[in-house]
Amino acid sequence: MANLPGQNILKVYELSNFDEASTLFKEHFAIPQDVIESVKKIVYDVKVKKEIAALKYTNKFDKVNFRDINDAKVTADEIKSGFEYVTNNFKELIKAIKKSYKNILKFHEEQLKHEPKTWFFESENGKKLGQLMLPLERICVYIPGGRYVYPSSLLMTVIPAKVAGVKEIVVCTPPQSDGEISNLLLYLFKFLDISEIYKIGGAQAIALMAFGGEKVRKVSKIVGPGNIYVTAAKKIVFGEVGIDSLAGPSEIVIIADENANPKFVGADLLSQAEHDPNSKSILLTNSRFIAEKTIEEISTQIDELKKEYPGKLNDEVIIESITHNCKIILCKDIKLAADISNYIAPEHLEIMTENAFETLKLIKNSGSIFLSNYTPVAVGDYIGGTNHVLPTNGTAVFSSPLGVYDFFKKSAVTFYSYEALKFEGKLIETFAETENLLAHKNSIRIRYKNKT
Repeated sequence: MANLPGQNILKVYELSNFDEASTLFKEHFAIPQDVIESVKKIVYDVKVKKEIAALKYTNKFDKVNFRDINDAKVTADEIKSGFEYVTNNFKELIKAIKKSYKNILKFHEEQLKHEPKTWFFESENGKKLGQLMLPLERICVYIPGGRYVYPSSLLMTVIPAKVAGVKEIVVCTPPQSDGEISNLLLYLFKFLDISEIYKIGGAQAIALMAFGGEKVRKVSKIVGPGNIYVTAAKKIVFGEVGIDSLAGPSEIVIIADENANPKFVGADLLSQAEHDPNSKSILLTNSRFIAEKTIEEISTQIDELKKEYPGKLNDEVIIESITHNCKIILCKDIKLAADISNYIAPEHLEIMTENAFETLKLIKNSGSIFLSNYTPVAVGDYIGGTNHVLPTNGTAVFSSPLGVYDFFKKSAVTFYSYEALKFEGKLIETFAETENLLAHKNSIRIRYKNKT
């Protein structure tokens, strides 16, 4: 069995009512003040010195030597070379990418059909009211580097933007230590028809996209996942540009009854723990057998994965995450499990109950929901079609997954004829005078006297 420091920590918590649960979930993701101060400095520096500062920090943090923005910009030749390399060497991966693209595209095209469009209606004679629905013109997609390469995140962010009709999509991603970009990302840039890509990551990328530079034009919105420094930078520049969300560590809640398979439950808790030492993995079940067997499975499967992938498994990350952030909770019934899940408002929720669609009726707050024993989060991460850029840290109580709606802006439209204005004008004047905005009142009255 895996030598988990959490062997004694991974225990079954028994809860009989909702109040007992709240004490287990007090901690919330917060950006440390020292990170905020450090990022503020970078953002201000890039705001003032533009590309010079962005490149300075890129060279410092990523150990490269870019002399000017052209060094940091991905060329058409690089994209072509990467595309050909992946085409010739990764046939099965290309099949997976194409299926993922098709599913994601299909979901977001369907999503668009259910979004409001530009519309007008005549509320009364001489009055037309309405709304313009217009796509954003220029956005930045941020793709993290570091521990992993994330081709799936590129698909998840670019496809809904294209479906919405965004014309200019810029990508920022950190360079590798040799100053290059992963061939897999280069393949996707060509596949998705993206040509403006900068090998710049971290807070400096966010600041450059938010404020623009001498040669780099600012964007309207920045989307995509990133580390705590990227999140801090997005928080600081919000208002100068739009952002998708302030993402904290990844999280999963699983609601399971006696019909669940503890092997599946254990595997899915581990898959979430693999993301980050701070990832949270929580099981809510009304079955003591499922609770206890899941703890056994977690330990057993870590050992099995280490044997299957010697030297490759991020077992230290998994073990740290499981030790500090995994909770196995025995609830008196599934209703209580659902209430606790709604309180947590998890990024990912799996429902493994006898009738998952009935349990779904109890759910109010979750970023993305996966139903049945055969729909793990990994389906949504890669190929299911729904978006994997999701609200974290309880923000699912008020926010939603990334979607086509994130790439639109709305404008209200009003038309009054002379007759309509005259009919309602005195009422408008009354409001204006009540608020002591007499120039407002005059802007109405003057139109009676000077009809053209």
